[in-house]
Amino acid sequence: MRFLYPDFLWALLLIAIPVIIHLVNLRKHRVVYFSNVSLLKKVRKDTRRKSKLKQILILSSRILMIAAIVLAFAKPYFPTGDTVKQTEKQVSAIYIDNSFSMNAEGSEGRAIESARQKAAAIVNGSKTDTRFTILTNNLDQQHNRFYNKNEVLRLIADIEVTHRTLPMSTVQLGMKNLMDDLLLENGKSLYFISDFQKHTSDINQFTTDTSLTYNFIPVPVNPAPNLYIDTCWFESPTHHLGQAEKLHVRIVNNSTDDYHQVPVNFYVNDSLKTLASVSISAKSEEETILEYSNNTAGLQKGRIEITDYPIVYDNILYLNYTVKKSVNVLLLEQAPTATSKNIRAVFTNDPYIKLNVEQTGRLQISSLPSYAAIIINEPERVSSGLSDELEKFVNNGGTLIVIPAINFLTESYNNLLSAMDIPTFSQPDTIEIPIGILNYRHELYTDVFNSDNEKVELPAMKYRYRFNTTANVPGDNILTFADNSKALTLYSHNNGKVFLFAFPFSHSKNNFVNHVLFLPTLYNMALQSSSVQKAYYTIGIDQTFGTTAAPTTHSGTYMLRNEQSGIELIPTIRQQRGHEIQFTIPIDIEAGNYLFYSESENTGMVSFNYQLNESNFSYYTKSELREEINNAGLEKSNIVDVASNNLSDAISKIDSGRQLWKWFLLIAIFFLLIEAAIICFWPES
Repeated sequence: MRFLYPDFLWALLLIAIPVIIHLVNLRKHRVVYFSNVSLLKKVRKDTRRKSKLKQILILSSRILMIAAIVLAFAKPYFPTGDTVKQTEKQVSAIYIDNSFSMNAEGSEGRAIESARQKAAAIVNGSKTDTRFTILTNNLDQQHNRFYNKNEVLRLIADIEVTHRTLPMSTVQLGMKNLMDDLLLENGKSLYFISDFQKHTSDINQFTTDTSLTYNFIPVPVNPAPNLYIDTCWFESPTHHLGQAEKLHVRIVNNSTDDYHQVPVNFYVNDSLKTLASVSISAKSEEETILEYSNNTAGLQKGRIEITDYPIVYDNILYLNYTVKKSVNVLLLEQAPTATSKNIRAVFTNDPYIKLNVEQTGRLQISSLPSYAAIIINEPERVSSGLSDELEKFVNNGGTLIVIPAINFLTESYNNLLSAMDIPTFSQPDTIEIPIGILNYRHELYTDVFNSDNEKVELPAMKYRYRFNTTANVPGDNILTFADNSKALTLYSHNNGKVFLFAFPFSHSKNNFVNHVLFLPTLYNMALQSSSVQKAYYTIGIDQTFGTTAAPTTHSGTYMLRNEQSGIELIPTIRQQRGHEIQFTIPIDIEAGNYLFYSESENTGMVSFNYQLNESNFSYYTKSELREEINNAGLEKSNIVDVASNNLSDAISKIDSGRQLWKWFLLIAIFFLLIEAAIICFWPES
């Protein structure tokens, strides 16, 4: 047994008072007259024995009563483990998990409501002078300080569910840093109120600190079935008018039940565009394809929806894309070559691809950003100024198609290629060699051939270039010669891409322009040259989003406006390079489609979706939680798995041990009653 206020034990000296009174009473004598003194001897003997016993009982009652009262004021207790505080000054940090999973129902109602009640019970069960701080997944600045009981209770009442999630180790580190500033050796308690989902409860990553006491308080949650939209992607990276789209959607079933014919609806510009249905077995995922055509050009605001309860935040996935009326392509050549007419014929009378032909000596550099693709058709040299502009063009999302000349200034070409980290040209090779490998699965040849087994007689080249292989630059080989050297390779550079041919078209012994591959290869390069659009960003995973709008055309502030709620916010510019601007994604932004504009001029749309970690329910049981705590080496720890209405008493026992002062107060009253009974009912001698 220990005492919370041991200084009160000095009051045990008050026991001397009834002892002194007893001794004084023994010195008092009364004279009794008897008519017959022959009976006096026997009476005196009996009376003295009874009187002495009565006085001893009264004295004992008084001593025990005073001792019990003093012990009650000293607050005796039995320690409940090794977590009892040894100081009156205490501080407590309370983490309340307010992630999406806390919207689930449990035996005590909604989990977030239960968490708030438990937090309030912790505050009410703690000592009066305890200071508190509150932490949530929002990391609010107002929580980054200590409060008294009344102040912290108001903060607890205002906590609401958020889409943000934090690893519990991050929360623990924040709590520890706050506690370290107090320079206390003990009396520091951390409380974790959560449903303890496995993906966030990384207790094994906690930073150990023997001055801290860890209290884990589970919130009861009923297991709930959940369907959610995991992701989506377009089969074609670019979109044009009249195109037949295929939108792939992956749906996950996180329940133990099978689902049959679940409707999947796709809305474009708030109108139902197409729908499908999907059947999903328990604990599995299925992919469905939404097929439709692009009938209108311009910005397309989309969302995919399913219906599933009670978890609803993951039933909608927002996305957007742009359908272009046409694609502008530039054919850039020093002078018309023998194959120029072949290239022009590919795009003649095409309603979608608009081909413009320019000579390098007459090119207006300022016009380059208006093109989606630029074909460099065998110039003898590429000037340094043009090389710089072409690099910027690729950086900003353009597609560059390089067709080398038969005789060219190697250094001028290589300056352009090396600036984009692409292998440079080496010496020409005049030994005739056929193309040995055609990558049928490449997007350039989607729907071009009936199957991978279709045999296509591949062309042969008499004149080609080899490449310097000093740099190990990854590329996507589309055509490969029989000796495994590159014939046509796709390279990515920043936001754009470069198609690099290893052979000139105009050599008389190179028959590529007359081959069946020529038209689909060149046409699909131009067709797919529009900047690949990111359909959506994931909040908390993606850090930035970008625009290629020229900053010089906007002098005002960039804004984001939620198309559904009308909420507006100003994103922070993270990086600005040429025509590209990168903005930081606000961590507290809501999911939805956002119009992106400046000075009322629409520059595009951005779609944001929530992370789906909270959609895959997997909780620690009490035994698993204890195992994680032991593995983390948290010696001073408790798992407090009690109902909210009993939590205050449990916390009080953890803070101060098993309280005994009430029992000692009852003992004092008992001995007071014993004394009164002896005085009242014991006959006077």
